[in-house]
Amino acid sequence: DTGPVWLFLPVSEHERIPGIHKATRFWNKKVNIRLGDKQTEASMVGIDRIDFPLVAFFRRDFAPATLGALMNALAVRSDAVLVSRDLWEQGWTVGENIEVLIPIGISPKVQFTVVGVVDLFPRVYPEDGPFLITNLNFIFDNVGGMYPYEVLLKGERMSTDRLLDEVRGLGVNAIQAYSAYDVIEREIHRPDRQGVFGLLTVGFVASAALTVLGFLIYSYVSFVQRYIELGVLRAIGLSVWQMALFLVAEQMTLILTGVTIGTGLGVLVSRLFIPFLQIQDKEHPFTPPFVVKVAWNEVVYIYIVFGVMFLGAVLVLLLALRRMRIFEAIKLGETT
Repeated sequence: DTGPVWLFLPVSEHERIPGIHKATRFWNKKVNIRLGDKQTEASMVGIDRIDFPLVAFFRRDFAPATLGALMNALAVRSDAVLVSRDLWEQGWTVGENIEVLIPIGISPKVQFTVVGVVDLFPRVYPEDGPFLITNLNFIFDNVGGMYPYEVLLKGERMSTDRLLDEVRGLGVNAIQAYSAYDVIEREIHRPDRQGVFGLLTVGFVASAALTVLGFLIYSYVSFVQRYIELGVLRAIGLSVWQMALFLVAEQMTLILTGVTIGTGLGVLVSRLFIPFLQIQDKEHPFTPPFVVKVAWNEVVYIYIVFGVMFLGAVLVLLLALRRMRIFEAIKLGETT
């Protein structure tokens, strides 16, 4: 019995699948780390440092350095390894040598050199314990050959069934497929999520409508209450355009003040409270943590609505000023 035999196609063959733009290998297995007289269990991740950045999602807060800098650190030496934050806080330093017991191959004891630290990394979670990131080719070179690995694909949206059929058409005996698109689609259609966002949308539309209505009412009432004052100013020599400029400046100041204060308070409140909306759900509830992103495109739409509202109010005020009869305003002032 010679044991199982695996046949591997070049990973680039996956890029022949219609809709797939890039592919990279990904290997993840539990190992034991030996540092001095201490031994720790961890997850070891093997990647192709050149292809991985072209496929994986990586956020700036996942590590102290950028993904490109991390991949460059792995390129410095073949035995380079990145360690998770919990291992780093145990006193590990750059350049330190560690021994890893890999439960495959003919030589399971492999020496690695620490070159950096990461807080989070795709497909591994701090809740599952410490983890290591290293060069996949170095692992296979030291364990005596290639062993089964996953393939991460980046491309257009397609169903998992179609993806499996396409991969098997390449001669690869794929067991299962996992699609981030399916997860996103499922999360978007969750009733609780739709309810929350529906409520927020209704509140947003209602508040915007009430703001527009309130501004228009204020403009009208303000004009009526100051009708006598405007008539007197007109009588002493101010032109229609000078009075219009005065009213436009007043309305513009009101809108700009409201927009500036409202936007500032909205951004501040979002950054203070939205992180607390991340609730415990499933296996890794808080990974990755919420990142507050302001929907500036939607904010611009509101600015446009306010701009249209401002132009409408100005046009109405200009029309009212042009139709103003000075003697009526003065006469009304005498009676009051």
